[in-house]
Amino acid sequence: MHQNYNQLTNNMSSFKLITSFRSFRYILLSLSFFLTFSLSAEDQATPILVVGNPLPEINYTNQWEEPSPIPVETTKVLFISDMDASKIIHPILEKEGKGYLESKQAVLVSDIHRMPSLISKFVALPKMKSYPYTLRLVREEKIADPFPRTKGSLTLIQLKAGKITKIQIANTEAEIRSFLETQEKPTKPNR
Repeated sequence: MHQNYNQLTNNMSSFKLITSFRSFRYILLSLSFFLTFSLSAEDQATPILVVGNPLPEINYTNQWEEPSPIPVETTKVLFISDMDASKIIHPILEKEGKGYLESKQAVLVSDIHRMPSLISKFVALPKMKSYPYTLRLVREEKIADPFPRTKGSLTLIQLKAGKITKIQIANTEAEIRSFLETQEKPTKPNR
């Protein structure tokens, strides 16, 4: 009888353990399901830049820690999101010198939020401060999510009256120069 009681107690303990494990597994499965759909919904909620829409209003700061909004007269935005892209544009702009971007009604936006803070503070920002042009910096996660991006390439955005007229991805000096040198054709007034 004592043996049957021990066996019954062991069976009950095993049953409780199995039931607890199943409950735990169910909770983990439910949690992962919830997180998957929560994150998916959050990703879908981020609007992507679309031709015809205005550029999102972002409070940029420049490499000198000053507010640096995008001027109203801007017709071209060059967006970089990784080191490979920056290695394409910076030599072009350093060669052209101070005032080049402004003369083309262009701005350069750089998403640096993924850069480790120590690297940013002690290496990247001091280097950026030596550039003869203004960099508008994105330092916070998700702020630049609407900008389309491809690793190693720049996103080139054409604007007219604050609205996006063209979005292209470029990774060669010729493509970037062509974008910067092209003047938007003026529209004829309706008569």
